Amino acid sequence: MKKSLICMLSILCTLGFPSLVQASVRGVCSNCHTMHSSQGGTPVAGSFFEGYTDANPSLLTATCVGCHSGEGTTITAEGVPIVYNIGGNFGADNTLAGGNFYYVKILNQNTGHNVAGITAADDTFATIPGSTTIYSQLTCAGESGCHGDKSTGNNELDAVSAAHHTDDSGGITGGSVGLSYRFLNGVTGIEDSDWEKDTAVHNVYKGSGDVGDSTTISSLCAQCHGNYHSADGIDRNSSPWLRHPTDIALPTDPDREYAAYDPVTAYSNIAPVAFINPDADPLVRSEAVVMCLSCHRAHGSPEFKMMRWDNTGGRLGCGVCHTSKK
Repeated sequence: MKKSLICMLSILCTLGFPSLVQASVRGVCSNCHTMHSSQGGTPVAGSFFEGYTDANPSLLTATCVGCHSGEGTTITAEGVPIVYNIGGNFGADNTLAGGNFYYVKILNQNTGHNVAGITAADDTFATIPGSTTIYSQLTCAGESGCHGDKSTGNNELDAVSAAHHTDDSGGITGGSVGLSYRFLNGVTGIEDSDWEKDTAVHNVYKGSGDVGDSTTISSLCAQCHGNYHSADGIDRNSSPWLRHPTDIALPTDPDREYAAYDPVTAYSNIAPVAFINPDADPLVRSEAVVMCLSCHRAHGSPEFKMMRWDNTGGRLGCGVCHTSKK
């Protein structure tokens, strides 16, 4: 699989189970790098790096946003996933798994994460939702981002250093940034090779019944939105729920409403689930887990609060799991 600089997260079974074998980025070096940052008297990277007019770190021709932006496409001819479609020219049906920053740029702040280089900082929140942490604008990677090693500070390139050239053919183990799911440090799972452009094949997200498991996709979200993931001292199996559960196994009791949802043979891209053991082949229904991405897109969507569906227009998404309430 070709891996390339990816902005935020964003995110398989014998029925559409992609190859477990991954590989580091391949292709022409000049797709990403320039030896001297000069062509015809013009700095090569000047048109990509806002504010830069000369050579750039790691000989790169673009930032995360620069590489992963495009118009009218979801994956470039070089195999780069597009997470920000400039000017649109695409529909919600052909966005990649993580969604698209186009919406937060064009629509409003409620439709995506406000990432530097794409849009202005959010002017609504003083603290991060689901947290007491003071709000600061997100970056793609680093201390204020989702991808890469947060301990490197806010230098995005340092945060993902060497990740794109890491040989991950041995699997996504979470042992380093390059060996983590979508460069989300420590998170594991199985990556669909075309980022769910073809929705017949899908990612397999890691979930757990333990909120302390730092390898799950929801634990990554909880690094900022912790109160939406933790039990807050409440028995996680108690009723009534005060917040929608995450990293909670989807009940299998045939007398309960969730029994009709079969994410193994009829996986839903409207309301996907994670799995305790994403490497299982075939996946096991009893290991299906509710996650943050069951309801939200990681980057952005045309819906309020980055939802996967319009939750004011009926029970389309909720009814996928809550089958008795359709």
